[in-house]
Amino acid sequence: MSQIKNLYTHLVENRRAELNAWLSRYKELSQDVKTIREALVGGGHIQDKATYTGTRFERQDDPWYAFAECLIFSRSNGISSRGQSVLSLTKFRDFIKDSEFVGALTGLIKDPSRDNVIKFTEAWENARQRYGANANPLLINRTVAACTNEVSTTVNNAAFESVYSWFVREGVVQKHADANASWYDKNLQVIAELHRIFEEELKSEKEDKLDEYLLNLFVWELFEYISNPFTLKKQVVKYGAPGTGKTFTAKQNAQLLFDIWAAKYESFEPGLEFEYCHEVVQFHPSYGYEDFIEGLRPVLTSDGQPQLKLQNGVFKEFCKRAGAWELQVYGLPATGPKLADEWPKLTLDKLKPYIAQHHLDSPSWRGIGEMEDSLKIVDIIPPFFFIIDEINRAELSRVLGELMFCMEYRGTQGKISTQYTALNTAETAMLQTTNGYKFFIPHNVYIIGTMNTIDRSVDSFDLALRRRFRWERTEPDLRILRYHLNQRDAEQAGKSQPWSSLADNLEKLNKLIRDTELLGPDYEIGHAYLMDLGYPARLDLSEVRKNLWEDSIKPLLEEYLRGSGRGKDLIPKFQTEFGVQ
Repeated sequence: MSQIKNLYTHLVENRRAELNAWLSRYKELSQDVKTIREALVGGGHIQDKATYTGTRFERQDDPWYAFAECLIFSRSNGISSRGQSVLSLTKFRDFIKDSEFVGALTGLIKDPSRDNVIKFTEAWENARQRYGANANPLLINRTVAACTNEVSTTVNNAAFESVYSWFVREGVVQKHADANASWYDKNLQVIAELHRIFEEELKSEKEDKLDEYLLNLFVWELFEYISNPFTLKKQVVKYGAPGTGKTFTAKQNAQLLFDIWAAKYESFEPGLEFEYCHEVVQFHPSYGYEDFIEGLRPVLTSDGQPQLKLQNGVFKEFCKRAGAWELQVYGLPATGPKLADEWPKLTLDKLKPYIAQHHLDSPSWRGIGEMEDSLKIVDIIPPFFFIIDEINRAELSRVLGELMFCMEYRGTQGKISTQYTALNTAETAMLQTTNGYKFFIPHNVYIIGTMNTIDRSVDSFDLALRRRFRWERTEPDLRILRYHLNQRDAEQAGKSQPWSSLADNLEKLNKLIRDTELLGPDYEIGHAYLMDLGYPARLDLSEVRKNLWEDSIKPLLEEYLRGSGRGKDLIPKFQTEFGVQ
């Protein structure tokens, strides 16, 4: 089940900083419930103040009310938000005074078994009818999830059902034997299987090992991934202030998404490596069409004489690699062009007869014999990732030329003649047709651009180009920075003064930058400037802060303010806000 493990790495492990706050709240509530369970099993009563000793509710005037409010009524309680599922305050107060309801909740906390889940659900329904409340299945599930780690935090029935159906389709779990299986029953099945898959990781002795809480969060992250898969984002521009990790995350995500594909369809193209399927280029002012697509370049002949010769640019060569499968199908006699034009909807049952008939000899085509006929070819061919760093630094209309059309119409249906079509040969050409050599962008090519908004505004992009990309703003991420600094402090415990409060200094500085009319959000300081600091561990916090200011932050702000006449006034204010005296 390496596919599941790759998805876990992509959706959870590499986003621990983002999930850390949720994870902490989830663990806190679970620990409180565990403490309350011990008191109840020991003979305590759920409404007694003593039952809450050792929990965050013990200092409340009415701990039972505070606990019930957190568990049942609150907008977000550490398990999940309540979404559109609303129980009015009046009805909530009626519920927690109802003896049947309180008894069923007590039983659920003491023993979150299937029988007690059923009893609690029935008690909720009876109370709902008694007091005229709306149906609240999400709130019921959320309460159950707080009482046991054997179910996930995906408490919305529809959301969980979509994840469960995905698990069944992918062969991770068998469809539940009971056609009327509940949210609780299916959750038990899924979480038990995840524990089996991650058995070794759960037993690890590492300090930051995987735990059951993270697996339960993983189910929700899977739901969001399934709802918005990366295959819908063929062209993306990540933009924002410098130091926000745009290029780093683009490379990291490309690698992980390739791994996810490989775990599922490696038999389609055995031995294919990520290195073959991705390319990184950096644009600059002198970058042109000849570098990107094709152009005349000087070469030496066999007798040492210089001559101009057509050579392919980096993107055209990349597309030739990525489009190998579409090109082979297009080349099938008679039916090839039609099949290639149907690529997004082409299923293996339509393709297999032609592959067998014309003996296309490659590991790819030999591998499809064992695959299900209903699979789409567009889903099983490997993804290729083309990352363009500093995409806004080149003159894009000159670099891309006629590619604007190909970006909107992928595959052979979007084939075009390039500027040097007449000079192409079988060696340089991508696709040969009855009307000459053509170029196209394959369906499996993902173009990821990154840009710093301080270099050139997003608004300066041609509208025709802008609408062909999905634009994703990347902000300085204080969650990642705090997580990273906390990890560093934990590792250096006893050897160094904590540096984690640098995140607070950056937060204050960026707020002032945002509020400064001359600058604004595009000029914030990215979190990457404060990560992987190479300063000696013996330095105290004030020394580290001062070094950071002098080495990285002050020069950057001075560059931003150059020529404005405001540097002398603003730099000292920024310095004070960052905490440097």
